[in-house]
Amino acid sequence: MQEAPGNGRLPRRSVLAGAAALGLSVAAAAAESMLSPTAATAETRYTLDGWRFCVNCFELFLVDFTVDQSLCPRNRGPHQAAGWTFRLTYNLSPAGTGEDAHTQSNWRHCYRCAALYWAPSTAQKCPAGGAHSYIHPGGYPRQFLLPHDIGEPAWTQHQWRFCFKCSAQFYNGYAYKGEYGLCPYDYIYGHSAAGHDFAIPVSAYT
Repeated sequence: MQEAPGNGRLPRRSVLAGAAALGLSVAAAAAESMLSPTAATAETRYTLDGWRFCVNCFELFLVDFTVDQSLCPRNRGPHQAAGWTFRLTYNLSPAGTGEDAHTQSNWRHCYRCAALYWAPSTAQKCPAGGAHSYIHPGGYPRQFLLPHDIGEPAWTQHQWRFCFKCSAQFYNGYAYKGEYGLCPYDYIYGHSAAGHDFAIPVSAYT
């Protein structure tokens, strides 16, 4: 290999070629950054407190006086809260945003019965009649993000499950006693679990 000239300066052609290569490299990196999912604007996340376990039907429902009603399938009246208070994370982004290997999106708050349900399910049954609905005049299309299959970290409770008959979120922790609440699918039997084991964040141990 021939050594560089004694004055230590690179030939002008080499400098220009190096600059051009550097420019292409920077442009390529910029293009890759624009196409990368991590460069996309992250969705804004919020939290909503006041979710409770209903001692009658075992569903997770929101204590929220802005909804039309709180309706339990067992007594056909308001849900009866018991136990801990839960806090859920949500966004106002398009359906599916925020989902990953241990987070499921598309959980919605039904303004007709106050229960939490999975919107993509075709097996919906609301105790108020028909399917659940989260579209409320003047309300926000909140999409709740639920952590799943992570065990039971501190300040969470697991064994919350999806009911494939009515699409509601219910507590399956009493299955060992043969107790599954009451499902509005037929008003006779309890909920039927399917899918993930959700770990619902706890905000207060009451």
